[in-house]
Amino acid sequence: MIALPTHSLIKIKDIKNSVIILENGGLRSVLTVSGINFGLLSEAEQDIVIGQFKSFLDGLDFPIQILIVSRLENIQNYLKILHLKLETEINPLIKFQLEEYISFLEDYTTNNKILQKRFYIVVPYDPLSASLGPLGKLQKKESQTESFKVQLEQLESRIIYVTHTLSTIGLMIRRLEDEEILELLYELYNPNLKWGQIPKPIIEKLLSLT
Repeated sequence: MIALPTHSLIKIKDIKNSVIILENGGLRSVLTVSGINFGLLSEAEQDIVIGQFKSFLDGLDFPIQILIVSRLENIQNYLKILHLKLETEINPLIKFQLEEYISFLEDYTTNNKILQKRFYIVVPYDPLSASLGPLGKLQKKESQTESFKVQLEQLESRIIYVTHTLSTIGLMIRRLEDEEILELLYELYNPNLKWGQIPKPIIEKLLSLT
């Protein structure tokens, strides 16, 4: 049996303008969503959030995918910033406190795993031919009447609904750009990486393929 390369299992044709274009013609956009410290809310506030989220789900007339990704936190950039500040600090007391803080972080992260969760919503739009699967060929002529521009507009209207509705709950929504989508996909297939640990040459190579 001939082993297929990994990329052949990823049914993505292209990524451009913050849109994933699948091989079957389907479109996907990925939204990153902030979290809420639900446990710190009062009972009344929790009821409001639950009610608003229920209303959001009830108002959907299309499927969405909620994606939660846990990954080891990467604080190397933060430590670099602290070290730079340490080099320029002239106040002896603050300098001592910085040294202690840096030492604590380095020791703690060496002996403990720090996980960070990130939340995403995948918003889809599937032309008729893509959603019908094998029967899509029978509807090929019909789907051709729906131009790519119209498909993007349909996807955009769904994104606007999701973004606007969830923002009323207090969530911050942002659409991933092309490079961020590539990074997310690479990290999903390489789970041992920490956040932001992908070598830059790999990202540049991935971008050149799109």
